[in-house]
Amino acid sequence: MGREEKAAVCMLHSVKGVGHGRLMRIKEEFGSCLSFLQLSASKLRQASLPPPILDEIIALRKGTHPLSFLEKLEKRDIGVVTIEEKSYPQALRYISQPPVILYYRGQIGGVNDFSLAVVGSRAATPYGKHTARKLGQALAQHQVTVVSGMARGVDREAHLGALEGQGFTIGVLGNGIDVVYPRENKPLYDRVAREGLIISEFPPATSPEARNFPMRNRLISGLAQGVVVVEAGLKSGALITVDFALEQGKDVFAVPGPINSPASAGANKLIQQGAIVYTEISDIIQEYAHLAQDPGPKLIKQEELFLPDKEESVIMENMSWEPCHFDTLLDKTGFDFGHLSILLLNLELKGIVQALPGNYYVKL
Repeated sequence: MGREEKAAVCMLHSVKGVGHGRLMRIKEEFGSCLSFLQLSASKLRQASLPPPILDEIIALRKGTHPLSFLEKLEKRDIGVVTIEEKSYPQALRYISQPPVILYYRGQIGGVNDFSLAVVGSRAATPYGKHTARKLGQALAQHQVTVVSGMARGVDREAHLGALEGQGFTIGVLGNGIDVVYPRENKPLYDRVAREGLIISEFPPATSPEARNFPMRNRLISGLAQGVVVVEAGLKSGALITVDFALEQGKDVFAVPGPINSPASAGANKLIQQGAIVYTEISDIIQEYAHLAQDPGPKLIKQEELFLPDKEESVIMENMSWEPCHFDTLLDKTGFDFGHLSILLLNLELKGIVQALPGNYYVKL
């Protein structure tokens, strides 16, 4: 695809109502997007597009040349790749309704490496966050690209784990490439843009509307060879990603969670329905022969085995992966205030429990 045609695609896609389907129809009807933009106003109005869209296209081309439109994007560090270019993600060519155009920041060259998607609840529990972080690290150490959606909770931890494991990670957005959502993920967004890749099928400045995220989820599964559900409730959006993965013939893994935890109900149900159980990285490695090779010096050192003493065991038996208040532990364990405080501090230093606001504790 020539640069002028690419610029014309970008320019048309910026018009509200011109999605990937309409871009394809324009190309089929007029030969190219550039040819369409070069038509006279009278001939443009004969196109099979709603009048308000045609009015906006005519107004836009009066004040902006397609090439200058593309150059403005590039000056803002927004890359563009179309489905007709070699750098377009190969895996997305085979999904239903592949995007005609993608916007990106970061290293587009890493988009075709072997990857797995890690998805789960935005309102993840400490158990879910801890598991997603460790999974991201382990995948990175086995040279697996981690794909996720840059959301709160499981997505965020999976991206961070991949970066901590010195691996490559891809964030797929449900909004414009220049919109950071949620706002607290700005440091993560900047780091992924530097060290990994962020992509979006939505035009710049698109707000994070609810209807965008199912579309985003089909790209998450489309880019990956499999999807790992870390933690998901029965109505979690992560299950939409699983549906797309199954349609695309991808593998589905699920992390088992406490049977009394609503946050894990969806993941546990997936296991009942036949998802591959994930409890450690070997569960994934054995599914993909090439991952069984020695990952080399980047391999994370095995964590020391935690063997609780008698008093620590009492605490652990009376805790779960749901927050437990200090006063409840006092009642259940029978320890005095000072002794319980010391024991909990030691467990926190060992990385076994986590202190939460409000004097709550949770098992990791």
